[in-house]
Amino acid sequence: MKLKYLIVLILLPFLLVTSCKRDEDRIFDANATVRMTEAVEKTYTVLQANKAGWIMKFYPSNNQEFGGYTVFSKFISNAEVTVASDPFSGSQTSSYAVSPESGPVLTFNGYNKNIHWFSEPGKDNGGIGADDSGMRGDFEFIVLNASADSVVLKGKKSGSYLVMLPLKDGEFETESKAYQEAAAKFKQFGVFNLETKDGKVVPMGYSPKIRVFTNPLDQAAKEMAFRVVPGGLEFYEEYTMAGASFDHLNYIEPTSAYPYGYYSDKGNTFKIVPDVTPINLWFKTNLWSMSYSNVGPTGQVYWNNARTKLNANGITLNNMYIGNAGVEVVYYVLQNGAVEGAVGHNITLVPGTIDQVRIIFAGTLYEGVGFSAAYWTGGLNEFTTPLSGRTFKITADELSEPSSVLLTDIAIPTNTFRVFLKDINDPLNN
Repeated sequence: MKLKYLIVLILLPFLLVTSCKRDEDRIFDANATVRMTEAVEKTYTVLQANKAGWIMKFYPSNNQEFGGYTVFSKFISNAEVTVASDPFSGSQTSSYAVSPESGPVLTFNGYNKNIHWFSEPGKDNGGIGADDSGMRGDFEFIVLNASADSVVLKGKKSGSYLVMLPLKDGEFETESKAYQEAAAKFKQFGVFNLETKDGKVVPMGYSPKIRVFTNPLDQAAKEMAFRVVPGGLEFYEEYTMAGASFDHLNYIEPTSAYPYGYYSDKGNTFKIVPDVTPINLWFKTNLWSMSYSNVGPTGQVYWNNARTKLNANGITLNNMYIGNAGVEVVYYVLQNGAVEGAVGHNITLVPGTIDQVRIIFAGTLYEGVGFSAAYWTGGLNEFTTPLSGRTFKITADELSEPSSVLLTDIAIPTNTFRVFLKDINDPLNN
């Protein structure tokens, strides 16, 4: 009996310690849950408290390789948010949530073009970035701090730090419209020249799809990422070019000498002079749908050959494109979307022209999803014959950024292709 009591006495302190530790664990777990719940509720409260909404400088890639944009958001309730961004006109209302993870996470969980466009694959966003990853932007953000003065975010995927700042009454509508109008005006420009103070003029490095300049006076200099803002351009950081340091350029309105105006630093040390996008450059930098009814009689012979071979090999052609999908290609969607791939076709601007391109079969196979050379030899190669090694003149009804253009073979006028920015399904029968 004494032995039993002795054992109990020996074990009692251990049992008490263990019991206390379990209680502490439960209290700690409860406190952590409470703190997380409070953090989520606080985020909801802060986001909705400013009825005027928020503005955010948004560089989707963590190395700014695609330039920057401006995003506006107005959180209406615990479920709905209205978002506007400068690449698009107007705004769109969709759903959002703040969820507990390692911290509060703000997720734009209902599709909204104004925020999800930055995370779409290159093949869906107009050819910006890689086919599978696009601009690598976020629509899920870790909330690092939320207050009436600012909401600090970290992109869950990119790791980029972003700050939402409060707007004043009416600014969501007026400011988002002003930014969108400035971006639309800037978008018409596809060519820029640097004019230095001594009158030297050199082409700026620039792609119409991204908001980044390269310094033509220093090829080793860092690329200059920027946002389009009302009245000019705002840069990600301070850069130096033509002897001047700047992080903002003002837009100077058109004159007879500069019909499209120009951008200049505060000291007017240099000018970045824009010009509208030449139609051949517009063609080269976009991805265009092709279809049988929009092919001239010369090309239809080869399309008919392709139809016969594809049918014989059990290959279904769902979509066909030509142009830029990150690289210059003819792009195919096959087997009801189960197979996608492309074959390289170089598109070269004819020097001294603004409306001519030369297309040459490059032969590089981009496998995409399930794509292989068997599809190419199974009939797709027929489409290339009337394209490769040919020089085409490009015409369009619209002078700036047309949604459809006509390619006419300079040597064979009956070899024509009308192509479209919109998708055309079942191209052999449309």
